Amino acid sequence: MGLYSILLRPFVRKADIEKASRVALRYFEMIERIPGGRLISRWIHNNRPTGLQREVFGIDFYNPIGLGAGLDIYGELYNDLNNLGFSFVEIGPMNADGIRRAIRRIQQDPQNDILAACINEEYLTAFTLAYDFCDFFVIDISANPNTDILDPLLDARLAEEVYKPIVVKLPPALPPSETEDLLDYCLMNGIDGIEARSIEQIRHIVEYTSGRLPIISNHAIETPEQAAEALEAGASLIEVRDGLVRQGPNFVSNIQKYLLNLAKNERNSSRQDSPAAQE
Repeated sequence: MGLYSILLRPFVRKADIEKASRVALRYFEMIERIPGGRLISRWIHNNRPTGLQREVFGIDFYNPIGLGAGLDIYGELYNDLNNLGFSFVEIGPMNADGIRRAIRRIQQDPQNDILAACINEEYLTAFTLAYDFCDFFVIDISANPNTDILDPLLDARLAEEVYKPIVVKLPPALPPSETEDLLDYCLMNGIDGIEARSIEQIRHIVEYTSGRLPIISNHAIETPEQAAEALEAGASLIEVRDGLVRQGPNFVSNIQKYLLNLAKNERNSSRQDSPAAQE
């Protein structure tokens, strides 16, 4: 049993997720201040297990598991959190002032792995400020699901020398007809992916788009089985926050092991069902 389980888990399991997230962030900050803490953490948790790699949005991910927005809001610990086993970290959600704060941190401590920025206000200013510092962008339109927000960002991207993916984060309870209107816009205008908020949304998106839009699953994943369910439903990547906060730093490694075991079992089953095995 680790320090997190002894010191924090009794509290974070009962506290509301926002308060629990703040406490967890401070714990991770304390641990990573230990000399050599980053190297030790990366060695223990290993975010590059063989067999889980995938390409999404033209980016190579070591595994499908990322840290969702809401924990490292201003980019205080993205490298340290990445060392827990995540293949990418999504900072935010932020407005332009939040992006400026995060950029100062990134300039002091450049990211070691894939970094995404979630933007939920002052979209164009925040997007153009962050463009050179992040690998892809999640545009959170939960408060205002209007495609007029997206047009200036797509225009601004045309002026950049390097193409970077734009992902749209859906509201959690968007009616199916409005979801489909938004998906039509995304397919016709070069949006690179969707961040979905439930298994039902994932399945709807996959069915409606025939799998043409990559999906990041962003809902309260708290078990490896729920992570596997999201991928099975059609997500290309999954994000966790609640499970990490409630269960501690081994949570990501546990998901990795579970997914690797599933893949191994599927390979064994395929061999047993092959004509050569049945002869």
